[in-house]
Amino acid sequence: MINKERLLAIPELKIAGKIKQMDEKSFENYYQLLKNFTETYPDHEERLKTALQNKAYDSLTTELSAICFDLDKIFAIDLSEDCKKRIPELKSLKPEKIETFINFFTSNLSMLSIDIQMAEKEGGGDDNNAEPRKEGDRILAIDDTAFFLTMLKTTLQDTRYKITCVTSGRDALKFLDKNTPDLILMDIEMPGMDGFELAGKIREKEKYLAILNKSKVINAPIVFLTGNAKRENVQKAMRAGAIDFILKPINKELLIEKIEKYIR
Repeated sequence: MINKERLLAIPELKIAGKIKQMDEKSFENYYQLLKNFTETYPDHEERLKTALQNKAYDSLTTELSAICFDLDKIFAIDLSEDCKKRIPELKSLKPEKIETFINFFTSNLSMLSIDIQMAEKEGGGDDNNAEPRKEGDRILAIDDTAFFLTMLKTTLQDTRYKITCVTSGRDALKFLDKNTPDLILMDIEMPGMDGFELAGKIREKEKYLAILNKSKVINAPIVFLTGNAKRENVQKAMRAGAIDFILKPINKELLIEKIEKYIR
């Protein structure tokens, strides 16, 4: 099933009053609508991108209308209303403005899909890790693209957070032998050792250190950096020990918001 508290914390879902009125059967039906949304959204996104690339604006309008219908069913009212306002204007907009809107819209939808999936108890997510950590401000970031890490470091340079960047899973494990960060940000697709494998190794390392009663147990929330909101990736990440996602390309405000959620 699903963690209702985490579900209520998703700002796009206007459900606080509605959930109180749902009996068990009604909530089960609502949960199924949420699940259907996360399962069908990647196909919607692919069709949107194809229509955009081919400048097939009639197909684009049809797909956006279908997405709005799905958003209404799950009470993502603001996203739906904003999209409905844009649909009649599409054909009169310049191609670059249409592309900007579609990219912004799909980015918001991807984060909504990921947030819904992260609220599911299935898949090994640990709700206890959702409590904000208050004692530190050190972040370990792992991504095989040095340019992205530089950008990430620049984004956080005026904040109180100290960020250490490495470009491989092996270097991350070496760092964790002697250091205990308060948050780990990592890419999924990396050569040699991908994010899923690395997250699993980090969690195994924590269990080993706990058995040895080591004082420096890692126990840091793992947040994946990804451009892929597919259900199988989210579920696989949760089983590996991740607690959240940040969607690429990185938005500074969202990045800070997510970090502050786990480090205070």
